[in-house]
Amino acid sequence: MATKEELNRLVGKVLSDEAFRKEFIEDPVAAAKKEGIDLTPDQAEVLKSIDTASMSEVVEKVASKTCVARYGV
Repeated sequence: MATKEELNRLVGKVLSDEAFRKEFIEDPVAAAKKEGIDLTPDQAEVLKSIDTASMSEVVEKVASKTCVARYGV
């Protein structure tokens, strides 16, 4: 069973690493195991239901606005 900290780390990696996100979308259990995280079937089911594409878009928007505000980029 993955801890809350492990799940936070896993979701963070999904959001920040495009290659890992693709692996996660294909097989969340295998992707988590690759990171040393063992998911229960219930945890895997919930993670499979996450719309990672929408979350990624949000992260990109936030990062973009932060860069513009802070660095004028």
